[in-house]
This record gives sequence, structure tokens and C-alpha cells, in this order.
Amino acid sequence: MIKKQTVFKKLWLFAAGAIISTTLAIVPNQVDNFEDGTTQGWGSGNPNPNPPANISTGGPIGTDDNYLRVTSNGGSGAGSRLVVINSNQWTGNYLGAGVTSVSMYIKNFGSTTLSMRIALFGDGGEAWSMNPIIVAPSNNWQQIVFSVQPADLTGAAIIDSTLRILSNVYSVRILHSIAGGIRGDVVNAQIGLDNITALSQPVPVELNSFSAYVSGKTVKLDWSTATETNNLRFDVQRKYDAIEWQTIGSLKGNGTTTQAQHYSFSDDLSTYSSLKIFYRLKQIDLDGSFSYSNEISVDNNIVSSFELEQNYPNPFNPSTKIKFNIPMTEKVKIEVFNAVGNKVATLLNEVKEAGSHEIQLNADNWATGAHFYKISAGNFSATKKMLLIK
Repeated sequence: MIKKQTVFKKLWLFAAGAIISTTLAIVPNQVDNFEDGTTQGWGSGNPNPNPPANISTGGPIGTDDNYLRVTSNGGSGAGSRLVVINSNQWTGNYLGAGVTSVSMYIKNFGSTTLSMRIALFGDGGEAWSMNPIIVAPSNNWQQIVFSVQPADLTGAAIIDSTLRILSNVYSVRILHSIAGGIRGDVVNAQIGLDNITALSQPVPVELNSFSAYVSGKTVKLDWSTATETNNLRFDVQRKYDAIEWQTIGSLKGNGTTTQAQHYSFSDDLSTYSSLKIFYRLKQIDLDGSFSYSNEISVDNNIVSSFELEQNYPNPFNPSTKIKFNIPMTEKVKIEVFNAVGNKVATLLNEVKEAGSHEIQLNADNWATGAHFYKISAGNFSATKKMLLIK
């Protein structure tokens, strides 16, 4: 995490060229990181017994990392609502600057789950996040991203009003509001904010993991996302042998969210003889654009019949392995008998999924000589001979 970035104030100094601007306006990638010890223009707007405060340690990085603390008392007077306001560097033309979202790190120090939104005041009135971001109480900081694109805002009577607001924003609010609005809800709460950043591009669909494993005749695909923006769906694609990529199924995406999402898909392998099968995800946005995940593969060791294999090693002393195959989920019993037919041990007596299995046998306390091991699984049974030599 890179934290120490230039704070945008009324005067910006650029060493290269010594450009000085007195214009107060939103620009892409501007960051409020509170390392100067101030609130950087964020306040309550009204008298507040607990105004926003700069805290000198305990931010996302930890010791000596400043952050902004915002507190509400949940009462009936000043300071009862969780809201923080900026009418300085976060004003201006968001559309012209190409700013499409605002990200920040947040920590919920209280005991109440919060519904966080961003609200903007401008020429066309006021607008706020259509959907809140849920922030539960936690000991950890988390990153959240508010979209400020017209389709993700509500409150203005018509879309033209939203465009006018975004073309000339007077002030910005970050607030807790369950039903939406600009005032914020009455709540007893305390949050920390840091690295408030103007983004010029929406956060893409960020794939956290993509894995596959074989269970019997089925491949289980699992994947998760850290964030999603305008995610229409995932197409699951497969290829094997000379067969090129084919879409075998689709799962609906979650649109725009900064909450982790989990997906799973099952593929039936019972009709495929290929020994290796490849999978990938095609992620498709609402506008039709798409991208592919990395490829993953599984070994297709489909078992088509019952089989009891010869133990290995054989002869053995004192341990050996016994392998068996079952084409379906079945209760399996494996027993060992001595040369005169007396049962020596029951090695296995439980339900097993379809596939290849292996068990370890230890004969430390057995007598030297020939033994017989027998498998029973449904209507199948088989017996093989093994030799213990000490």
C-alpha cells in the first residue's frame, strides 16, 4: 500500500515546471491521506460536540499512519448523525475531470453495522449512492469504492439533473443512511477514514481465486471476486483434446459491488474420455466488453468399473498399500483373512465417493505367511492374495 502522496490543497506546487494553481477543483488521483495533521477540509457543517479529528496513529498502515476519525452520538441534537462534509478540494466538474468513483479505506470502530453512501450537491440539486456499501464492525480496515457515475446515483428528479450536479459539485458528503438521502441517519457510531482518492476509472472485476477439483465424475469450479464493476455475467468455458474453447454454462454477475462474491459451477465428466481438461472464465460487462481469466486444468481419471488392484509391495514387511476403484459412491468394506480363513482385520468399512482410492496396511503384529484381502462394494466383491515375510 502506498500512502504518502501529495495532498491537494488550494495551492498545488509541481516541482517540475513550478506550476502553481489557485483553482479549487476535483482532479483524478487526488488523495486525502491526512498526513499533514489536519482534517484537510472535512468537517461537520454544523456545530458538533465531536467534530471530525485527525488521529496521528492507527491508520491502515498502522503506527504513525494518520487518519480522519468521524463520530456521531446518536442523540437528538448536534452531532447525532454520522456524516462528514467537504466543500473544498472535492468540488468541481467530475464529468470534465473524468472522475468516475471515489475510493477510501474505512474502519468501523462501533458496534452497529453501517450503510455508507456518498452524496453530492451541485447545480442540479443533490444526488446520492443508489445502493449503500455495508460496513460491519471490525478490527480491520477495508477499502470501499463509491461510484459517482450517473447510473449509480439517485435523488435527482431526472438524469439531466444528475449530469448538472456532476458538472459543478458544490460539496461532497460521506454518510451513513439506510434508506438514502443527504442528512445521514441518527446513530451512535465512530469510523475512521483514510486515503480518500478520486479515481478516473471504475474498479474492474478483480478475481481473487479460481480453482477446480474432481469429485467422482464431476469437476467442481470455484472462484471469488474482491470487487466488481458493471459485471453482467461469467461464462464458463472448457476445452480438451482437439476441441477448442466452448461455453458450457453461465452465472449472473453482481453488477457493481465492493463486497467479496463467491461463485461455483459443476461440470459432468461422465461422457469425456480425455485425460486432461482445461477451464477458463469469460467475464462480460454490461456494455458487452469482456476479458478472460487464467486457464486451469484437471486430470480426468474417470473410473468406469469396480476393480481391486494387487497390493504393492508384495511380498511386504511390515507395510503395503492396497488400491481400489469404484465407479459410483458406495459403501466399501475391505477385510483381511489368514491362510485358514480367519478374519485378521477390517481395514475399511465406510462410504466412499466414485474414483480411485488407496489405503495403507501395517502388519507389525501379524504372523508371517500368506494372507487374503477382500473388497465388498455393493454387488461387487473380489479377493487377492498377499505375502507377509518377516
